Order: sequence, then C-alpha cells, then structure tokens
Amino acid sequence: MRTTSRKTIIGAAALAFLAAWLLPAFAAAQEAQTPPRAAQERPARMLAREALGLTPEQEKALTEFRKAREQERTAFRDEMAKIRAERRELVRDPRANQAKLDALIDRAAKVRAEREKAGLRNRIERDKIFTPEQLERMKAFRERLGDRAGRLAWRRPGRLLGPGFRAERLARLRALRHRALIRRWRDR
Repeated sequence: MRTTSRKTIIGAAALAFLAAWLLPAFAAAQEAQTPPRAAQERPARMLAREALGLTPEQEKALTEFRKAREQERTAFRDEMAKIRAERRELVRDPRANQAKLDALIDRAAKVRAEREKAGLRNRIERDKIFTPEQLERMKAFRERLGDRAGRLAWRRPGRLLGPGFRAERLARLRALRHRALIRRWRDR
C-alpha cells in the first residue's frame, strides 16, 4: 500500500511539473495565432477631438496631415542619423580633414533650419483645417494642458522647488545655516 501511494505521489508531481512546463508554451502558441488588436487612439487626441467638435472631413484632413508630417519626421531623423554617423567617424580619426568636419556641421545646421522652417509652414497649413472658433478652443485647451504640465514639471525628481519646498522653507534653511548639523551636511 505504501508503494502504491508513493507511485501516486510521484506521478502527480510529474504531471504537475509537465503541466507547469507545457501550459505556458500552449498559451504562447495561441496568443501568436490571435490577430493583433487595432491601434487605439491616444486619449489626448480623443479629448482634443471632443473639445474641438471636429467634422469627419476635418478628421480625415488631420489624419492625412499627420501622416505627411510623420514622413517628414522620419526623413529628417534619417538624414540627421547619417550626418551624425559621418561626424562620429571623422571625430575618431585624428588625421581627419577639418574642412569635411566643418561641412558636416554646416549641413546639420542647414537640415535643422529647414526642419524648423517646415514646422512653421506646417503650423499655418494645419490652422487652415480648423475654423476660427475651433482655433480659439484649441488655444484654451492647450493653455489648460500647459498649466497642468507646468505644475507637473516642478514635481519631477531632482527639482529644487517641488511641492513643499517653497520660499518659506528656503528661508528657514538659510536661517539655520549656522547650526552644526546643517554645516556638516552641507560640507560633505
């Protein structure tokens, strides 16, 4: 009877081990077969659309506008990556031609300037899609978001003036500078 229960326990343990080992593999295989979910729209974009009250034509025009800007961004990134790679190679070489290095720096500055000019032209183009009323709503929406982002920026780690670190507290710390503990802490 003892041998039977021992065999049962060993068999159950082996079965549990195999199940723990094989089930994740089967689950991964099934996940690979399921089609990927459709790309979800970003929440900020949905909020902006609701706040502005865009028509379907405007949404279509904005989608096309975004796609064109994405292509411009990728072209800019690719060009800058090539310039950086060339410059990296020239900088590593101690006998590099200084004129080539200067030309690369000038080319990078020119590409950045063209990108900035295109950005301004694109902003004007984008504003043509919206009505004047929608532009006012967008301005108000961005100001609200900017205020919130500005408040959050002060809370980043490493910021001196985070919440609870106001001018009064700075004044108190200055007043306590003469205390031995604070002097030791400061002199480290």
